[in-house]
Amino acid sequence: MFGGTFDPPTRAHAVLPPLAAQALGASRLLYVPASVSPHKAATPPADPKHRLAMLRLVLPEGAEIDTREFDRGGTSFMIDTLASLRAEINPDVPLRLLIGIDQMEAFDRWHRWREILDLAPPAVMVRPGPDVQTTLSEIADRCGPDVASRWCDWILDLPLLDASSTRARADLGGGSNPESDVSPEVVAYIQANHLYQRQYPPLRL
Repeated sequence: MFGGTFDPPTRAHAVLPPLAAQALGASRLLYVPASVSPHKAATPPADPKHRLAMLRLVLPEGAEIDTREFDRGGTSFMIDTLASLRAEINPDVPLRLLIGIDQMEAFDRWHRWREILDLAPPAVMVRPGPDVQTTLSEIADRCGPDVASRWCDWILDLPLLDASSTRARADLGGGSNPESDVSPEVVAYIQANHLYQRQYPPLRL
């Protein structure tokens, strides 16, 4: 299960989760877009209909979109989503939560994070920037070496892709071309719907 705001979905969102699913031997890959992330409540995302439409444009073959967080509305807490998924899936089938290393860095600030570790052990995609060993050391300091040891086992060996939703929004807001971060299809959708451009005229890409 891969959750996120997808505001907008990046090239990494499209490429890395299928590779992670393959590495894990997963039978299904679910993308679960958040209604409102508790970590981003101060900066509400684009309308769910737009984020869902953009995600559909880049959804990998065989993957699925699960809209339960949109349907539930309000702030999206991962523990609630995983608990509802667990109730629907055969208890013999393991769940894994796919996250980036930036989320791993701050995971102990997630709501009921220890329960998440037991319910759906994370699988971590490393991205350019955060140093793995430094991150593990910080986790050991805050949460204990036993927790850091578990995280060490959950880091996947995947390609590094430098793509950022934050950077794409900044480029769009400044009138720059964000195609290093998002696909041409997503750029075209953003342009057609004038997203992320509240203070600027429509882009001419």
